[in-house]
Amino acid sequence: MRKRSLKVSSSQHVDRLSNLPNHIIQHILSFLDAKYAVQTSVLAKGWRNLWTSVHVLHLDSNSFRRLGRFKKFVVAVLNKLNHNSTAGTFIFSYRGRIDDYLKKRVIYFATVHGIGHLVLDMGCKRPPVSQELLSCQTLKTIKLKNATFTTSFGFSKLTTLHLKHCLFSLVSNCFDFSDCLPNLSSLSLLGCDFTRFKVLKISGPQLLNVTIRSMWYSYGGLSKGCKVEISAPKLTFFSYRESHVVDFSVINLPSLQHADVDVFLSYEEENKDIQCLLKFFQGLYNVQSATLSYSTIQALNGVPGLELHQSPFSRLSLKLTHPSDCSFPIPVKVAKYLCNGSPTPDTILVE
Repeated sequence: MRKRSLKVSSSQHVDRLSNLPNHIIQHILSFLDAKYAVQTSVLAKGWRNLWTSVHVLHLDSNSFRRLGRFKKFVVAVLNKLNHNSTAGTFIFSYRGRIDDYLKKRVIYFATVHGIGHLVLDMGCKRPPVSQELLSCQTLKTIKLKNATFTTSFGFSKLTTLHLKHCLFSLVSNCFDFSDCLPNLSSLSLLGCDFTRFKVLKISGPQLLNVTIRSMWYSYGGLSKGCKVEISAPKLTFFSYRESHVVDFSVINLPSLQHADVDVFLSYEEENKDIQCLLKFFQGLYNVQSATLSYSTIQALNGVPGLELHQSPFSRLSLKLTHPSDCSFPIPVKVAKYLCNGSPTPDTILVE
C-alpha cells in the first residue's frame, strides 16, 4: 500500500501576525503591560518601535520582582516616548513607597502628552499629588488611588479643596483653578487623603460618573468636621462605598439615575452621623434606583424615630447587597422610609 506523502503547506510558515496592518498590531499591544509590549521589539526588525505607538500605556510594578528595576524601566520608557507618544490612556500602578523623582516623571508625562484617560495608583504610603496634574485639560476620566492632597501648593492657609470642572480646583483667598478640567466626565477617588482640608467640593458641567471609596475618619480620608459638596447637572451615577457617613452639606444632582451606597457610622459621633445620614439621603431625593449594602440598612435601622421621617423618594427601585454568609430581611421602617411608605416586591430586590 502506497504511503501518502505529507506535504506541509507553505502557508504554515507565514508570519501572519507581522503581516497585519500596524494599527491592528498596535491595538493588540495596547492590551499588554508595557513590560511585555516592549519585549515584542526583539521579534523582528519591523516590530522594533511598534510598542511606542500603543494607545494604552500600562506601567505596573507588580510585573517586576524588584522596584528598582521597575523604576529604571519606567524612566527609560517615558524617555523613549517623550516626544512621540500616541497613548490616550495612561495607567500607572505602584506598590510600596514611591520616590519623588519617579512620581514627578509620571505626573509630568500625564500632563504634557494630552492624555484623555488617567489611572494612578500611587502606592501604600499615599504620597502627595503634584499641582502639575491640575493643568491637563484633555483629561476625560480620572481614577486616583492612594493619593494625598496637601497644602504644599504654596498656600499655607489653604482650607478648601475644590474639585470643580471637575477636579482639584483649589479655592482660597489666593487663586481658583475653577476651569482646570472642563472635559472630565468620570472621576474616581479610591482611598485618597483630604484630611488637610475643611471643605471638599466636586463639581463639573460634563461629569457623568463619580465614585468615592474608603473615605474614613480614622485612617486618612477626611478630617473631623470636613464638609463635602457635590454639584453636577449631568451626573447620572454616584457611588459612595466602604466609607464613613460624612457631612454632605450640598448635593445637587438633578439628573441622577443610580446611587450605590455602602456606609457605616463612626461610634465616636454616632448621633451626629445619623443626622448626616438623613441629610445624605435627602440629597438623593430624585434618584431612580439605588443599591444599598447591609451596613447601610443597619445604619438606617439605628436611626431613632425613622418611621416619623418622611421618605425623600417618590419612586425608588431598590437593590440590597449583603455578605455571602448572611441573609437578612429589610426592617419594615427602613423599607417604608426608602420606598415612600409602600414597599412592593418590584421595588426591592435582595441579592
